[in-house]
Amino acid sequence: MGSESALKDKIMNGAFSFEPKHILCPLDFSELSDLSLKYAAAGAREYGAKLTVLHAEIFELPRYFSRTQREKLIQELSRAKKAIQRDLTKHVRRILGQSEAGLALKYEVVEAHPVKAILEGAEKGLSDLIVMGTHGRGGLKSLVLGSVVENVVRNAKVPVFTVRQKEHEFIDTNLASSAPRLKRILCPVNMTEGAKGAMTAAVSLAQRFQSHLTVLYALETEEPEDLSKAGEELQAWISGAVNTQSDWKRVVRPGHAAEQIIAFAKEEKEDLIVLGGQHNPFLEATFFGRTTELVLRHSPVPVLVIPHFTSKKDHCCPKSV
Repeated sequence: MGSESALKDKIMNGAFSFEPKHILCPLDFSELSDLSLKYAAAGAREYGAKLTVLHAEIFELPRYFSRTQREKLIQELSRAKKAIQRDLTKHVRRILGQSEAGLALKYEVVEAHPVKAILEGAEKGLSDLIVMGTHGRGGLKSLVLGSVVENVVRNAKVPVFTVRQKEHEFIDTNLASSAPRLKRILCPVNMTEGAKGAMTAAVSLAQRFQSHLTVLYALETEEPEDLSKAGEELQAWISGAVNTQSDWKRVVRPGHAAEQIIAFAKEEKEDLIVLGGQHNPFLEATFFGRTTELVLRHSPVPVLVIPHFTSKKDHCCPKSV
């Protein structure tokens, strides 16, 4: 809990730096979780991070079982758990192939609901990055409210890398030699405090993977003067937000933010969107701005969400991100 709290404090006070040292990758043997494993391994290698592969299963004992039957089934489940761990190790080696060499890998099989297992696993293991597929064995083709990944993104205190196949480039998870590329990174910003964490992460990734970075600001106006002024403000904001020597450019586009982010990512064949997600607590739930939710649902490429936590005084009137 100490690591998560420290990271949350850094994000809140502007001292956040994206240098993951322990990556958590939930795996359910689906194609997209295999793809997320490839991304997690690439990140672990670049940052010299530990990588924990987590598999969650819910084993429920029938209530009507006798004590003898329950004890017998518990023993069988214990053997099944060990078998799953062996299968998990073999599966990871098959997916990663030779790229597994040199990685600090750890395997965990837990009995819990996937959301609970992932959030508690990140906290217990002091993970500072979660990498996971956007849907699992249920076969959902897009994020829906209540899905595992959306609940994790909403409640995680650390960045969450949500993985999907890029529309412009298919990565064959059955080929160990097929690896993800991050040649083009898109970082949409709204020039708020919440966007600084996303910029920091985007710059770090661009430097590590030698990527071209585009910083995008969408403005709901068609006036050339407004767009020109916004471009100057964006340049000044970037200079104040982060110190970067990366290969990057700024783009200001008129229109709805989510629509422009998604359209630009498709047009330019971006490999990753790095987005700030403002955690706005309401009663016992957490919600994001509309832009973040739309991009998460409809992005043509993987999305890395960097959480931003509002102070109590902001809770009455949160800004959209």
